Amino acid sequence: MANYSYTNLYVYGSQEELANLFKKLKRWTRKDERKPKTAFGCGWLGFIAEGAGIQAFDLRAGVEKFQFDGKGRLYICYTSAWGPQPKFLEAVLRKFAPACKSYYLSEESCQGLYVTNDKFRRVITADYAIPAWDSAAGCYLPSELRRSTFYTQSALRELLSRKYGAGKSIEKLVALARHDGLPVYEVKREA
Repeated sequence: MANYSYTNLYVYGSQEELANLFKKLKRWTRKDERKPKTAFGCGWLGFIAEGAGIQAFDLRAGVEKFQFDGKGRLYICYTSAWGPQPKFLEAVLRKFAPACKSYYLSEESCQGLYVTNDKFRRVITADYAIPAWDSAAGCYLPSELRRSTFYTQSALRELLSRKYGAGKSIEKLVALARHDGLPVYEVKREA
């Protein structure tokens, strides 16, 4: 069974390019009884690949939702098996919105994997993640049930300082939290 990765992709650029891409994504993922049934439903990336004329990708992924603000920002939330798989959507963007920039934040809480391509924190400012807690069950939840909470370094320092006292380095605060069983993960930044 795959570990699922949940990814938020933010695309910025030309309003015209993004509006065109948004219309295409809606068309390619529209419910249609003639489409084959897939584990990822109508949002399966295979339907997007077919519409975009793009092949040769591992397409164990599906779009949960996408939104266009009409002002130059397109948001795509998708689920994929084993990792964020950004290369496929990057290929779609190169073909249909080449002037745009994209940034993703992906989480796979069961593996403690939190990763972004926003190396310089232009859009994704999170430095740390803490998986969601289910107080009724007394355990941390996998990302498929509820997404993690993300923190900048200063926000996490403020949160942990309330419990462990001020004046400690972020490294010390994180170590204390982990020692107490609080899973705090760093968001990795890839180029």
